[in-house]
Amino acid sequence: MTEPELCRRNRGDLTGWTGTRLAGWLLLGAALCSILGALAAFPPPELAGTLAWCAGILLFRRLGGLQRAQVLLMLSVGGAGLLLAAYQGELLVYGARALANSQVLIAMLVAVGFLRLVALPATTASPDLPQGRAALWKTLFGTHLFGAAINFSALTLIGDRLHSAHPLQPTQALALSRGFGLAALWSPFFVAMGIALTLAPGASLLPLSLGGLAVALPALLLAGYSLGRRDDSHTFAGYPLQFDSLRIPLVLVLLVMAGHQLLPGLGILSLITICGLTLPWLVLAVKSHRQGLRRYRDHIEQAVPAMHSELLLFLAAGVLMAGISALVHFSGVTLSLQHFGATQAAGLVGLSALASIIGIHPVITVSSLAGMLMPVVTDPNLLGLSILMSWSLGVIVSPCSGTHLAMQGRFNLNAFRFFSWNWRFGLGLYGLDCLALFGYEALSACRTYH
Repeated sequence: MTEPELCRRNRGDLTGWTGTRLAGWLLLGAALCSILGALAAFPPPELAGTLAWCAGILLFRRLGGLQRAQVLLMLSVGGAGLLLAAYQGELLVYGARALANSQVLIAMLVAVGFLRLVALPATTASPDLPQGRAALWKTLFGTHLFGAAINFSALTLIGDRLHSAHPLQPTQALALSRGFGLAALWSPFFVAMGIALTLAPGASLLPLSLGGLAVALPALLLAGYSLGRRDDSHTFAGYPLQFDSLRIPLVLVLLVMAGHQLLPGLGILSLITICGLTLPWLVLAVKSHRQGLRRYRDHIEQAVPAMHSELLLFLAAGVLMAGISALVHFSGVTLSLQHFGATQAAGLVGLSALASIIGIHPVITVSSLAGMLMPVVTDPNLLGLSILMSWSLGVIVSPCSGTHLAMQGRFNLNAFRFFSWNWRFGLGLYGLDCLALFGYEALSACRTYH
């Protein structure tokens, strides 16, 4: 049964098409409440969290088996902490945290999805794809740049174009996987950046983005070099990239950077949410009028609920963070660390990568450890960088990452093959991560000394 048929059959069912559309509007409402709360300190963040949870409940049944297990694991651990808080008479305090923890991240997730309406690269009517190593490099960097602006939409659009000409080949899949995963190191439009800024209070966007770029650029060169050595690289069929379509992604990044300088009191995640919601609406209203606004509405009712996996993951992460905070506070459990430096940051990245390989999402690892690490963290940017690196490395090496599972379903690839294809590159990327972390620590020490 096709999805439209299923939707029509379930129009009156709150878990079917009606519930899906309602979930989309609830998530838009959560994003708007989050923006208003950031601008005017009202409504409280718990309202945005409540609306997001209502949408999550409507969409829960759409989760796959592995994703459902991850969400339930996080909710179980977080729920245990909340039960301890209830026993201590502090349930309202920690329950409010559980509602509010992820509301800014979810608002950003919803808003960034709208960018695909105006920032998708132009396609070509020609059935022919450019071939050779030059096409490989263009596909790798094109996926990276468009992925940095419009997230998973870029991966699916470029992958669909390649797959329509010929079943997606391993080298093509690796170019998409690596180009997309490396964008998490620096892009302000990736939820990884939102996680880093949330879990490392006091961290700033500019040093995180610059530090991430210091890894992403050589890693892209390493990725292109290693893929270029594969036997089929000279016949690689790449995406017919039109570089003039980079204008809107570039404008988006510049708007966020400029807004951050002009309105330093407004959180960077709220700024991204405002840009993500308003820019597509303005562009569509000016260019397409009613048809454009209809596309905006359709996106709310169809594409926004399709983010159910990420939504429930971040809702569960909010409960996990609140629960672990309660467990740490009331049990007195602490890490034996006396200092958080480059060595400890590199250990966090490595541990998160190993956990990712066996199916534990990086957000679970970093959410579990960040709260316990904060008492010894003197430089939140160092913690933020390690979170970005954990996310990027985990996405690339894990066979169970959302990226690889989606590519398996969409392009008929075995997701578990990605680990065998990517583990050597993952080791090289981890080496670059460590170099960047120790380099950052050395530069920070020099600034402190002088």
